[in-house]
Amino acid sequence: MGRTRFIGLAALGLACSAEQEDPSATSLGSSASASTTVTTAGDDSNDDSGEGGSSGDDPSNGDSDPSADSSDDDDPTGVGGSCDFDMTAAIRLSVDVTWAGGLAVLEGAGAIDIWLLGDLDAEGGEVGLTGRVCRIDLPDFETGLLAGNETYGTMFPDSIWTSATMPTIDAAASISTGDPGALLHLERGAVVLGATMADPLNGAWPADWHQLATTDHDGDAMPGVTAAAKTGGNYAFPRIDILNSNARASEIFLVSRTTMEFNGTVDTCDSAAGEATLTMENHSVGCEITGGGQCSDGQTTTLDNNLPEFVISGGTFELLRLDDGAGCDAVFAALP
Repeated sequence: MGRTRFIGLAALGLACSAEQEDPSATSLGSSASASTTVTTAGDDSNDDSGEGGSSGDDPSNGDSDPSADSSDDDDPTGVGGSCDFDMTAAIRLSVDVTWAGGLAVLEGAGAIDIWLLGDLDAEGGEVGLTGRVCRIDLPDFETGLLAGNETYGTMFPDSIWTSATMPTIDAAASISTGDPGALLHLERGAVVLGATMADPLNGAWPADWHQLATTDHDGDAMPGVTAAAKTGGNYAFPRIDILNSNARASEIFLVSRTTMEFNGTVDTCDSAAGEATLTMENHSVGCEITGGGQCSDGQTTTLDNNLPEFVISGGTFELLRLDDGAGCDAVFAALP
């Protein structure tokens, strides 16, 4: 179970390809820097390679088996089996979240859905995964009577991932064999968006937003990553002053860290699915006032202190092979 406090914001980040053009979709992602991305734990590599069976490995056996050479030629992973896990893949991550009620925010529940475009490179049971966020859908939340019975939500255009300063993610995984039924494990890793951390995976998340070393990953000359408040219908701009209901933020500058780990099963040579474990943390590091002007330090603190705390109760992932060179549109079509 993980917790995060934010205004309709999740973090998992990578730079998305230029194919994505839907400005109405939400997206948010992260990395420790624009050049290096996911920081993974140096833990076990799930060495199950014996299950696949590499033939002819006993140096004491002088007999040569011609069929062994043929099998090796048909084993792209080097761990036994017939599947080639070098692929472009669509990945969808779904996380169930709840949040408690407070003075302003009503208790609620929802889901965070994240779409990724990934490139897998498998060799000897190890799988390198280079990921790119295509979209994130986030739940809205509502305020109670004291706060006007309003609905708040944030939106990140897909185009944010085309920024030259947006980082990509490079993660490490392992696979037990090269056949359907194999176990797929993505090592625990951390991504930070909108800031840098000396130890993204194990460093303490600061309690005060002033302690963050912000970075302008989306290249808009504002700290962190800019999220626009949703408008229309019953949506309202978030309040930034407890005593003045007219003081509102139209844009929020956010920093977030996500740690994640996958454990799943290869269903076919073209698909996998399983459980996803995540934790998320977030701070507001600034905002834009409706009508123009930047939020004061106090207004930013008020906004940050009143973001809802999401509790992650469980998650799943799906993976499907795509054609080489596919983009985010293919991700949405494969895993709508």
